[in-house]
Amino acid sequence: MARWDKYWRDEAYVARNWLDPDPEIVRLGPMMRAHQVRRVLDLGCGVGRHLVYLGRQGFEMHGLDISPAGVERCRKELEQHQLQAAVQVADMLTIPYPDQSFDWVLSVQVIYHTTAATLAQAILHVRDKLKPGGFFFVTFPLADNIPADSGQEIEPRTYLKEEEGEPLLHHYVSSEEIDALMHGFEMREKRLQPRQSRDPSGQVVSTLRWNVLAQRPA
Repeated sequence: MARWDKYWRDEAYVARNWLDPDPEIVRLGPMMRAHQVRRVLDLGCGVGRHLVYLGRQGFEMHGLDISPAGVERCRKELEQHQLQAAVQVADMLTIPYPDQSFDWVLSVQVIYHTTAATLAQAILHVRDKLKPGGFFFVTFPLADNIPADSGQEIEPRTYLKEEEGEPLLHHYVSSEEIDALMHGFEMREKRLQPRQSRDPSGQVVSTLRWNVLAQRPA
């Protein structure tokens, strides 16, 4: 938690990659409106880029993040843009809403910061929080493209990296593992696509990731 508090208080870090909405969320917005989606949860909302963007599109927005600093900044961003959203500190295994609360849950660059078993548990928890027919958009890092500096492999495709004494987990997934993880959903999209970001020097870096859109059966 302290790691993410530090990141979300770092203006340069936030400005590099975390103010503009992810292009996939921009693409999916009209599709979700066409499906009468209204109530949306951003799981791992950070400083609120998707709450602000989708709130402006008329969705009823809710956000959760493990970082109190992220939630505090998120609330300030919403206030600055004169938008309303419910934002809370919580983790992905204890979503503080009743089952079948949401039409759409999104989790961008978040849910894989854990072990394989906990990742599977978190996805089942998300499914419970979706209404029948609700959508789940989630991104995963690619198992065939694990960076050399990922740290220690503590189980197959799960890497532990420490920075300033704080652990950070990454679980990298295969196509087959995605199919297993999304058991209980109907797969709508599973696409391997580039994601562009900026490194600390400002250079654009392109990496591949899985973009997955799944639907809880009606």
